[in-house]
Amino acid sequence: MRAHLQSLLTLSVAVLILAVGWAGVAELPWWRALGVTPQQWWHLIPLGLMAGALLLRIRRPALALTLGGGIVLLDLSIGVNAGILLCLSDLVYNMGIRGSKRAVKISAAALTGITGGFAVVGLALGTDWEGALSLTLVGLAVLLMPLWWAAEVRRGYPLWEEPDVRPQLEAERHAGMLRRQASMRREAIAAERQRMARELHDVVSAQVSAIALTSGAVLNVEADTERDRRALGNIRSISVEALEQLREMVLLLRGEGVSLETETLNYQELLDGTSWAEVLARAKDRGMRLHVEGEPPEDLSPGQHHVLLRVLQESLTNSQKHGQAQAEVTLRRKRQLLVLRVTSPVGDLAVTSTEPENQSDDDGATSLGTGVGLAVMRERVELIGGSLRAGPSTETSPSLPAASGMWTVEAELPLKEVRA
Repeated sequence: MRAHLQSLLTLSVAVLILAVGWAGVAELPWWRALGVTPQQWWHLIPLGLMAGALLLRIRRPALALTLGGGIVLLDLSIGVNAGILLCLSDLVYNMGIRGSKRAVKISAAALTGITGGFAVVGLALGTDWEGALSLTLVGLAVLLMPLWWAAEVRRGYPLWEEPDVRPQLEAERHAGMLRRQASMRREAIAAERQRMARELHDVVSAQVSAIALTSGAVLNVEADTERDRRALGNIRSISVEALEQLREMVLLLRGEGVSLETETLNYQELLDGTSWAEVLARAKDRGMRLHVEGEPPEDLSPGQHHVLLRVLQESLTNSQKHGQAQAEVTLRRKRQLLVLRVTSPVGDLAVTSTEPENQSDDDGATSLGTGVGLAVMRERVELIGGSLRAGPSTETSPSLPAASGMWTVEAELPLKEVRA
């Protein structure tokens, strides 16, 4: 469409040139023989034909130029019209831009011969050397200059290039590429830092919270040898697991202990080393009482599965840290979404809104902690195109005890890319 607008503009300029009188008529022999006096408006007929040639210039540049040349000869039988010569120059330039290399070479040879032939024809018709030179210059301006400009555009360098221009241009382009690469590197480093911060938070937070909760529960009751040994065994198991995950992540960050070929695979194994059932089992081992409905679909992509487990893990950790160690977990499909909902009683938390969707994370952070976990969960979910809402809720559930407040985390993960 833009190319046709350019053709329309060229035709409009040609018509304007005709309107202001930059076109004339000539009493040529064939008109005298026919007894007809040509009129200036007759130039509109070749211009109408030229419009058809301009429409062909995108897909058939050689054919358009050939037709344009014939139309110009028809127009010259009436007289000289600067407007139609402008259209011919446009077709020559288009040929130089869009034509094949072979077609451009043939056109260049033909147009050079035509330009040289103008002088010969002018001398044969009885003009002097000044008139012959004028015809040659017109041919040079109309036919050869546009082809030269097109060749320079295709090469990508300016006309009359000085010896030091090309190195200067290359240096400028190289500097620009370096700046873009540096900017991309900074963005990649920032993104990697955010990702590693999320992973470290998820790896450390759950295990350390479990250790603190388990040890705190044991310290707040009377000593019991069997129970305390089970608690110590649980703490040791969690500690060893946390240390192993931290060690693997540190090795990956330092590039030690893994080859370049296996680094990506090992990192993916680290991310996806747990399952839905294992996350729930660990929460139960820490003393949580859970009511679970639904399981993840088998066709979840690794990235979506990883985000789902991280959101579940963080939600259960928060429920145990700030609530009554009870939670209701529901997972269901909703059109093209997978909806995870974790609801838990939170004791003395005041419910300030009847619409948890509108409750900001800042309120939750003030009531339940620093808010880092909620921010990390939201980042994870939004990275795969989903959304997350967290806040107080007035909903009740028969599987949960009555409490002065409920806290709900709801994550919506898109499923449209699962089968891609």
